[in-house]
Amino acid sequence: MSYPLCYDARMTTEELIIKNRDGLRMPANLILPDGEPRGTAVVLHGLGGWRNQPIVVSPAETLARRGYAVLRFNDSNGITSPDGDFYRSTTTQYTKDVEDALAFMRTQPWSAGPITLVGHSLGGLVAAWYAAEHPEEVERLVLIAPAISWKTMWWAWLPIALIWLIRGHRMMLGIDGKKFALSPLWWMDFFKFDGHSYASKIAVPTLVISAELDHTVAHPHHQRALARRFAKGEHSMVAFADHDFDGHIDEVVDTIDQWLTSS
Repeated sequence: MSYPLCYDARMTTEELIIKNRDGLRMPANLILPDGEPRGTAVVLHGLGGWRNQPIVVSPAETLARRGYAVLRFNDSNGITSPDGDFYRSTTTQYTKDVEDALAFMRTQPWSAGPITLVGHSLGGLVAAWYAAEHPEEVERLVLIAPAISWKTMWWAWLPIALIWLIRGHRMMLGIDGKKFALSPLWWMDFFKFDGHSYASKIAVPTLVISAELDHTVAHPHHQRALARRFAKGEHSMVAFADHDFDGHIDEVVDTIDQWLTSS
């Protein structure tokens, strides 16, 4: 299924191509507010996601309406990226792509000051990793149904990982109902990442949003516990929502909008 993009008339949008350190293209969208940007924001998609998903676009639009210049992009091995191979995706590669995209962003005339960093699912874990690794660059953090660690759901994830290793791949549903194979290397790489350790290093205001019916990457109670590990963490849960917040995205953006006002 494809989704229309609906922008406010006061915003302008640009299509960009960012190249990572290996020369792979990462298609991107920039939304510029009317007038001088008050700040910069970056919105990250999850594993098997892409920059034009509603759960990525809607938070980006909300931030643009608040006066931010907002960048979102496909990772280099994403399901819609022109040069990469989704089968070879890893979280480590995604972190490198984020570093490269933000390095590009800092060279642009619309970029100024610390960023508001938003991430959905695996993008939430990567956002937390980036904020912990680059604390001087991030002023706010929003994690939407974030992955945390294999440790939070080891009883469910380890059997899946074993089957994944035996089969040699895992099939994932992507854009327009297409399925994409993912290498077992993704799982072995994922063991290196732990959102709990990142949270303890992050001092900026952080919002964690859970979906009540989501057991995809972490249970809501794990995400609530994660929020408590941040020095300035807050947690909110959207009732009856699934991992992608289908039918509930307005509640997500309302939550972000209210938090931006108070934080």
